[in-house]
This record gives sequence, structure tokens and C-alpha cells, in this order.
Amino acid sequence: RGRGRGRSSSVVSSRSSYGSSSSSSTPIIQRGGMSLVKLNSKMQEKASSSSSIHLEDIPENNPLYAQLQEFITQKQSNTFATIAREDTTDDMKTYEKVEKREIIFLLENSDIQRREEPWKIFQRYLLNGLYFPGESYKTRKYYETLLISTGVEFQHFSGYNTGENVYNFSKMIVKQIIHIEDWGISSMTERQISLNNVKMNFTYWDYIQAFDKVLCYNNERHKHTWFIKICAKIFANPMPNWFLNWWSYHGPTIKILPAPFLNLYKEWVKISPDLNKLYQQDHIPYLQQIEQICFFIEFSIPWIHKWIPEVDFTEEQIPCLYRTFYNNFWDKLMKKDPQTKTIYGQELLDQITAAVKEYKSIPNKGIMTNDSTSVKHIARRISNHDEEEQNRMILDYLEEVKRSLLSNLNHYAKSDSSMHSEASEDIMQEAQQIEDEEPADTLKRAEELLAKLKEKA
Repeated sequence: RGRGRGRSSSVVSSRSSYGSSSSSSTPIIQRGGMSLVKLNSKMQEKASSSSSIHLEDIPENNPLYAQLQEFITQKQSNTFATIAREDTTDDMKTYEKVEKREIIFLLENSDIQRREEPWKIFQRYLLNGLYFPGESYKTRKYYETLLISTGVEFQHFSGYNTGENVYNFSKMIVKQIIHIEDWGISSMTERQISLNNVKMNFTYWDYIQAFDKVLCYNNERHKHTWFIKICAKIFANPMPNWFLNWWSYHGPTIKILPAPFLNLYKEWVKISPDLNKLYQQDHIPYLQQIEQICFFIEFSIPWIHKWIPEVDFTEEQIPCLYRTFYNNFWDKLMKKDPQTKTIYGQELLDQITAAVKEYKSIPNKGIMTNDSTSVKHIARRISNHDEEEQNRMILDYLEEVKRSLLSNLNHYAKSDSSMHSEASEDIMQEAQQIEDEEPADTLKRAEELLAKLKEKA
């Protein structure tokens, strides 16, 4: 709503023109990029002396009357009052609340009375505008500068009626994630940045902390939001576990996806070759969300992120200040471009559709990716789906097991001439029985068949 009407922090402010004596009008109300102005006396005289056409002067049967009515109706939604009202509407209901929350710091019992005023607790414990504790020199700007030097892009947007360093919303685009193996000899190896012409050092642990601390910004209206996007090239390498932990606080789930994206996800998750490789690993952190994380990163799907403070209690009933996080889909992707008449996110949808089509064309895309796939790996992959999908995948898996067994039986029967007589007939008879069995009995029958083969070998 208010997004997009501000100015980037890299753009020189044009606020001074509003107060200039040469200005033809003086703003009496300003909000974001909108101004309600009062004409000066000369402009009023000019307006009154000029000829004008009023809607009531036009006959209703005149084609121009209908066109003007339609124009006025469309413009009503763009009035200053409408925009101001929409901008102050609390849209938290459209956001998905993240299950995990962060403890900012513990409180004293005397703070319980301020439970409904969490923002004021920040002012009580910290400097104004600071939203996390720590070393005084490690400010949010310190962490932002640190990340800029390591492959993260930032852009901040201010309203025209706000200060240069007061942001309405910000962008964070992660183009690189550094693994600890690539940091240097030690995680304590220091790198250097320059902040306000002062050289400052940071370690790998500061780098990890920066991804959390840099998001701890808000404005005086407590309406700041982040636009976050993780570039797809990060998906080429294994993700560090600390980044998966970061995602559990700040990353979205598929619950925020609108239907076109969600439907493509449901297709992609069944056939993604990268997921097939992932499930061969002996240990997978954050198993319950790993598929969704991979989807957002592989296709660089952005989201809107925000946080609010809350006073609550720990498990030990110690009062504390929590940071609660919320995520939302970037709704611009579902809005129509007036020029192309298609939604802004159509190119992204086409990209995902093309990837799904490509993955479907890859052979051996079943649940059993190779002969060494263990039941543990299969169960791990199936566990992340709902009951209906689990049942379908189990039946598919059993069918694949049956086909694999029959194929191998046929191969060994032909290669061993000693088994072409009585043994081969027994085996093929057993194999035929397997084909007629229900999938639920396949594994039991297969085990019996393998036992007989072992006895005759």
C-alpha cells in the first residue's frame, strides 16, 4: 500500500522543494508520497477566473457523461483519504506467524506491568532506536556493512515526510553464503570493514550473527517491513546448518504461497532431482521444512518479513521480551501489469513450470533413485507428506520394488543354466504369484522368494 511511494536511501531527498517560497502550493498534510495542498491566493484567482466544465452541465445522454462518471469512480480509490486509511490498516491477519520466536533479553518482575507496552521496554533497557543488546559498537549498521562486504545487497526506502535514515521498508538480497571451510584458517580469522571511516574487524561468528541482527530495525510507527530474497545460485552448494536455523526464524513456509505457486510446488516436490540426492544423506537437519526451503531458494521466491516484540514468560516463568516474526507473500507478483496484461509473477511461474517439465523428462524419477536406496531414506522422504500422499508413495515404492525384483530374477534365471530346469519353473511360478499379490504383501512374498533362492544356490 504505502510501499513503492517512498524514496531509496541512495536518492537525494527532494523534501526541500515542498517548503520553497517559489512553490505554487503549500502542503498542509503529507503522508508518504501524497500531499494535500492549499492553493495560494494567486492560484485561486487564476482557477476561479478560468473557464471550467462541471459534470452537471453535461447531459446524461451525452457519451462524455458516462466516461467522466467512470473516471471519477476509478479515481475515488486513489484519494488521499483512502490511501491514508489503507496505510494505517493493520494487515497482520494476512501474515503467517512463525512458530519459533527469539528471546531478546530477560526482564525483571517490575516489567510485567508493562506487558502491553513492549516497545517502551526497549526504551527502558536500550538506547532509542536500538532493538537488540550487545556490544555498543556493534550496531545494526555495523552488521549491515559486514554483510555488504560478504555478498548481501541492501536497499532502504524512506517516505518523503520522514528523515533520511528513517525507513518505511527495506530490501535484503542474499547473493552469497560463506561456509566455515571457506572463511580461512580459523573461524576466528578476522576480516575488516570500514564504518564511518573507522576500520573494524569481524570474525565468522559475527558474520553468522549479522543475518539476525541486521533485521532488527523498525521505525517510530513500528510498521517497517523487509523484502527478502535468496538468490538461486546459493542452492548449488550445501546450505550451512546455521543458515537453516536462521530460516526457522525468518524464512517462510508454503502456507504463504498463492494457488498458482502452491500447485507447482506440489508437482515439483515429487520429482525434484535435488531432493532425491538430498534424501540419500545419512542425516538431514530441519527435515520437516527442508523441501520448502529448497523450493523458495531454487526459484528465488521473495517474501515480506516483519517482527514485533512481545512480553511473555520462559518455561521457568521468568518474564522476558520476545521477538515474534511474521512472513507474507510478496503480493505484487499476483497483480496485473497494466502494459502486458499479465501478472508480474508470470515469468517466475513460467520458470518453475519449465523446471517441472524438465524434471518429469528425467528417467528413473521414481522413489527408488538407485539400487542402494535404503528403506530409511525412503521413509525419510515419504514422512514429509500428508497421509493421502504417503499412502500413494508407499504403493508406488512397493510397485518399484516388485519391478526391480522381477527384473533381477529374470536376469539371474537366464545367466545360470543350472536353474533353467526345475528351479527356473519354481522361480517364475513364484514371480507370477508376486505379480498377482496386493502391494501390501509384496515385500513378504519377496523375502520368501529370496530365501528359496538362497537354499537352491
